[in-house]
Amino acid sequence: MSVGVALVLASIVITTIGAIWVAAIPGEAKTQRHCIVVGAALVSAAMVWYLLYLGLGSGTYPAFRVGIASLSLDLTLDPLGLTYGILASTLWVFASIYSVGYMEHDTKQRQYFTFFLVSAGITLGIAFSGNLFTFYLFYELLTFATYPLVVHSGTKDALEAGRKYIRYSLVGASFILAAIVMLWTLTGGVLDFSSIPAALATASSGQLRILFFLFLIGFGVKAAIMPLHGWLPSAMVAPTPVSALLHAVAVVNAGVFGVLRTVYSVFGVDLVKSLSVRPILLVLCSVTIILGSLIALKQDVLKRRLAYSTISQLAYILLGAFILHPLALAGAMLHMIFHSTLKIVLFFAAGIVAEETGYLKVSELGGTGRILPVTMGSFGIISLGMIGMLPLSGFWSKYYLMRGSLAADAWILLVVLLLSGLLNALYFIPITVSAFTGTSDLKPRRKTKALLFMLVPTVIIAAFGVIFGLYPGLTLPLVDAVVAQFFSL
Repeated sequence: MSVGVALVLASIVITTIGAIWVAAIPGEAKTQRHCIVVGAALVSAAMVWYLLYLGLGSGTYPAFRVGIASLSLDLTLDPLGLTYGILASTLWVFASIYSVGYMEHDTKQRQYFTFFLVSAGITLGIAFSGNLFTFYLFYELLTFATYPLVVHSGTKDALEAGRKYIRYSLVGASFILAAIVMLWTLTGGVLDFSSIPAALATASSGQLRILFFLFLIGFGVKAAIMPLHGWLPSAMVAPTPVSALLHAVAVVNAGVFGVLRTVYSVFGVDLVKSLSVRPILLVLCSVTIILGSLIALKQDVLKRRLAYSTISQLAYILLGAFILHPLALAGAMLHMIFHSTLKIVLFFAAGIVAEETGYLKVSELGGTGRILPVTMGSFGIISLGMIGMLPLSGFWSKYYLMRGSLAADAWILLVVLLLSGLLNALYFIPITVSAFTGTSDLKPRRKTKALLFMLVPTVIIAAFGVIFGLYPGLTLPLVDAVVAQFFSL
């Protein structure tokens, strides 16, 4: 077994072992549990980063395959999967540290951290899937692993949100399954990402369009493409670290990742272009971008405002994918990275405010910046990145999306991107202004151990938003490898 194979398997398995360990130790062993959770996430992330260090992110490398009847469980390294794997595993480390503080007084920590770690391993399974069977298996497992996290509080609202999450996810999964069955029929059983485009060459355009939209609807549920987004705002009743993972790391990015796989690994650029579906896809993304921003503008509950912002921002990534141009794909990959790192800070900050003040609504946040200056300062700085302003990282992904739009003669998309940026400013900037100029009866907070566990990862990731803005070239080698994977440059 090569080092690469061992690392791929171990990065997935280590968090599962950690989850079993967490479930097995006594409920009162909080310190031991916290060490296991953070340690497992950290070791898993280190393994994924070491795969990049070995240079395995510049090509496609079969890692592991085992036959299951006429199917196969296949794990493969390629630039697209490694990008998602690095992003998810790294942010999971910070979310685990944040969770230690956030869940300090929760009575169901063992349940929470068990499924928290299981979800981490499953997400890496999605990232490293080498065929559609493996992808679908991990994709479905992620739904059931994250469901207990969504309903963790056990309230009526949480249970209803969980039911909605399951209903939407299972409907989406049924479309994906139908697409896989159709693909199996059209290709004679070819499900490997590296072989599907060639195997589809003999299918008719009508069959290919049906197949494409089955996949798009299926993955579009978790990617929150309107009108398939209804589960996402409801899921905000989950604990804040879960909301952050749902919106910035695991679930929504799994849907986006599925769409990217569909466009570039299942069909390929030339085949998608031949179907003449690009105008429909770009309109769908543009509507989602603008409507998501408009609805966010009207939300008073902070986490719901962030939820609709996520719906809008995910459509940026899909827009870049559907333009079918190298520069636009680079913008899509950059936005996947930058949106995740920026949005998780906003959710972390919202969680700190809720825990320390009890305030959940935007209209209640006046003066909170004086009580929680580091938290709201981080929120304000990162908000500028979501708007797309320098020197924050969000500028560069939108810059590449705009360049890709112009290069593909889709200049009207510049209007969409600029209008969305304006709307982002309208629903983000007033929060920070109010936080530092408004009045509040709250007294300055004592720096508790729980608050520090939440604050440290928030500040560190916020610093990443600035560093990537000042030095965008840090992310470009891997992004360029993804573009080279699908375009002959």
